[in-house]
Amino acid sequence: MREIVFPLTSLGAPAAEKPEAAEVAAWISSVKGNTADIITYNLYRSLTEQKPFAAEPAAGGEFYSARITGMLGTNGSVTQDFALDASAIHDDLRAVKLRNCGFALTAFSALNLTDAYYKDAEEFAAAGADAYKFLSRELRDCGAVRTILHAESPDDIELETLRGKKYLWTVPDSAIERVLETARDAVVDAESVQRLEELLDCYQIRYLYLRDADAESLRHALMFFDKEYIFTAGYGDGEEYWKNLSELKIKTEE
Repeated sequence: MREIVFPLTSLGAPAAEKPEAAEVAAWISSVKGNTADIITYNLYRSLTEQKPFAAEPAAGGEFYSARITGMLGTNGSVTQDFALDASAIHDDLRAVKLRNCGFALTAFSALNLTDAYYKDAEEFAAAGADAYKFLSRELRDCGAVRTILHAESPDDIELETLRGKKYLWTVPDSAIERVLETARDAVVDAESVQRLEELLDCYQIRYLYLRDADAESLRHALMFFDKEYIFTAGYGDGEEYWKNLSELKIKTEE
């Protein structure tokens, strides 16, 4: 009988609900020679919580959408070509100093922008996908190992454009098949692990990221994958959340 521990991959984290104003102000004032604000603080805070526990931490999360729309040059309605001004993002990355981390973003399709400029759905989606490709390169240049994209219903164009080992899509169970049309890595919720046999009948999956895994879901995954192809994964807040996921282990008779 032996125990198997699975490496933990972060899918990002939400912003702190009620950060202490004094703590935020003190941290921002400590970032010398660099612009920083509450968004920068949340990057720092979430990474600090993850690093002791995650094999691959991830900065960012849904709270980072304001930086993306700022980079694009829109407040919600797109009225010109995307600006692609990543200066505020570079300020964040200099302050936080990414090393061997992912970076989690809300996907372009999930920003819910209104197109008042391109006036063509495919052209609009393609411009957005290209902007994210630009952003992903900027993130990698600053130390991010890959971009993690969160979407409810990803667009086919962005799935085709943002594919390969440098990207990891996390979507609801209903959209997993669409992701697997262009990707070989899958993020599957623990409660959806029973679908693995069905998915593997139709798609090749290289690595499985089991979100909010428990012992039962890991045992089920081991019926279809060797242990080195399985990762636990999470999107959450607080050291206790990451600690519990990192300590998850199962016993086998191997």
